[in-house]
Amino acid sequence: MGRTALFAQFSAHPWKLPQDLVLHELRGFKTSTSLDPALNALIHGPRQEGAPAGSLKGKVVIGWGRKDKVTVPSEAARATELFPDATLHWFENCGHFPHWDQPTEAARLILDSTG
Repeated sequence: MGRTALFAQFSAHPWKLPQDLVLHELRGFKTSTSLDPALNALIHGPRQEGAPAGSLKGKVVIGWGRKDKVTVPSEAARATELFPDATLHWFENCGHFPHWDQPTEAARLILDSTG
């Protein structure tokens, strides 16, 4: 019941999450030195320095959960404006952390996008 109450904003089905997975992930956030720069880049997008569409080196894929309660699905339009070169991938029945709700699909998307 605790996981459901605490993690409903991150997962479409938090009651299914293994306790050790959740603890490990959240402890990692606390010690991460890259979380703030990553968040800044996501908020402002690559065009913050005036880079035109088509100037990014590499492939950008945005994965978005249809049941995300942190960055709601209607914000996907803004994300595609900030990242015009990106491909948007929707995760069905998924919250904010697709690697929690759809780990196989998330891994496949990452491998397909970076391979």
